[in-house]
Parts: sequence; structure tokens; C-alpha cells
Amino acid sequence: MEKEILKGLGFTDIEVKVYWELLGLGASPAGRLAKTAGVYRKNLYDALERLIEKGLVTFVVENKRRTFQAKSPKNLLKYVEEKERALSERKKELEDAIPSMEARRLSAQVEIEAEIYRGNEGIKTILRECLEHREVLLIGATGEVEDRLPNFWPGYNKKREGLGCAWKLLLTYEARNREITKSRHYHYKVLPKTLSGPNVIYIYGESVANVLWLEKPVAFVVRHRELAESYKRYFHYLWDSLR
Repeated sequence: MEKEILKGLGFTDIEVKVYWELLGLGASPAGRLAKTAGVYRKNLYDALERLIEKGLVTFVVENKRRTFQAKSPKNLLKYVEEKERALSERKKELEDAIPSMEARRLSAQVEIEAEIYRGNEGIKTILRECLEHREVLLIGATGEVEDRLPNFWPGYNKKREGLGCAWKLLLTYEARNREITKSRHYHYKVLPKTLSGPNVIYIYGESVANVLWLEKPVAFVVRHRELAESYKRYFHYLWDSLR
């Protein structure tokens, strides 16, 4: 278990072997350590250098011979804390850099951006994008997402509710009594039975996603401000037309 913890902290397999053996051996020369850890000398020295940099191994020189020793495992906590501080600093730098990076990305985009997503993971990508918007409009919603993504949907919907992301839906007739309709920030009207079908249109921000709930779902996403505004007008016309 302890070795798995070390691996989880980003240690290589050789670093784990070397540090673990040093904990049990105490002060040891490289030859003895290489033998007990079962690693080549070159790999051993590389691992030792990295462990020394991490503050987890130290050495002394006697008669021109280095003897290595593991420092207290308590230093692992210090190592983790230092990584957390460094990661926090990187996160702040990234947050500051995102606007210019996003501006660069947008400057290279063509006027109309289109993408195709396949499979459940593709649908999850669209759903996550929806969380970035205060309001999402859906035309022809079937509620099938509950059945298709049973392990993903409950946690996702809870997060959506917590963010206050409002969904307005034009439901298919068959979806009118689904459990999903009881969610918070969820407003819907029911379409006539003749308009039922396997496709759902998501409208969010400047994106329009047409999701086809086939055996392996497929989604066509178009990002274009004027197109999205047109679909929003279409949605509201239908919404106002229904009781």
C-alpha cells in the first residue's frame, strides 16, 4: 500500500524501489543498494539524484565513497506541501494567461466552426460545455440521457442545479413524466406527439448541438453566433405557441 502511495505522488517505479529499500537498509553504499533494489547502477544513480532533489535522500562521503540514507518519511509531507504551493502558483499564472490564450485561439477560428462527436464521451463533452452557460435551451428533449448515462447523469445534474444553470426544454410527448422533469432550474413544455423523434437540439451560448440518440449516439455541433440566435428565436416561438 505504501508503495502505491508513493507512485500516486508521481514517483517512478525505480524511485519507489530505491527509497523503499533505503528505509529498510539504513545507510548503504550504491553497490549494496543496487543489488537489494534490483536496479542497474546508472538507473540507481539517476533515481538517487531525483530523490535527493526531493529532499528524501541524503548522503555522506567517506574515503571518497558515498553512502546513502533515506530521510524521515515525514519529509514526504513537506514534499507534497511544496508541490501544492507550486501547483497553486502555476494555477494562478494559468488563470492570468487564459484570456490571451483564448484570444489567440479565437483569432485563428473560421467564421463557422463545426464538430462531430461520437459515443457517450462525446455527449458528456457537450453536457459539460452546457454548464458554462446560465441558460440552455433544448428542442425535442427525450430525457434519454438518464438511461444512456446512468453513472454520469445524477452527479452532473446535481452540479447543474448547484450552479443554477437553467434548462428550458421542449419535451417530446413520451418524456413528459420522466424523473428528470422534477429537477431544479428545469422548466419545460410538451411538444405534440407528432413531433417526437430521436434527435435533440441543444442551444447554448453561440453553439447549436444536434444530438442523435442512435445505438451509438452522434452529435453535430456548430458554433456560430447568428445561427445560435436564429435557433433561440425558433425555440421561443415554439415555447410561446405551447400552453
